[in-house]
Amino acid sequence: MRVTTDISRIDLLKFNLRFMVTTSYMYKYFSIIVAIVLAIVFWKAGLPNTQEKWMISIVGAFLSGLAAIGIYFLFCIGSILLRSNTLNGILGVHEYELRDEGLFEKTTANETLNRWEGLGKVTIAGPFLLLQVSGFLYHIFPKRCFKTEEDFNSFKSALQNKVYEAHNKPL
Repeated sequence: MRVTTDISRIDLLKFNLRFMVTTSYMYKYFSIIVAIVLAIVFWKAGLPNTQEKWMISIVGAFLSGLAAIGIYFLFCIGSILLRSNTLNGILGVHEYELRDEGLFEKTTANETLNRWEGLGKVTIAGPFLLLQVSGFLYHIFPKRCFKTEEDFNSFKSALQNKVYEAHNKPL
């Protein structure tokens, strides 16, 4: 089974926006920032002695956490968008083929075979079918790259089956 995608900067932006709000590490990062800000405020000024001061401290820490996540996201997405191009194979046409030994990918920059055992979960995130390659690295398959919904679902099922079978082989 084969599929061809054409990844654009808009695809990367949409993927990263969706990824940011659905990944648990962002919430952990936010919680840590809030806790650190509160610890610094309490260390410098002592524990608040009125309900108003408590609210100011908590809201200030919450806003600091949001600002930190916003700055982090802008840095990350800026880096991704600036470094991504067709020459390095991130943007542009990606030709994929499901093979017995793994997922074969061909771009202008490389040809790669990812063995099924090394691949992670297959998920749907909005307009994308995602295949986790490692940690925070994904192959992105936009729905628009499939002629029909049936083609999309067929590819998704085949991908899920290959990954599942590879991870559940008897020893």
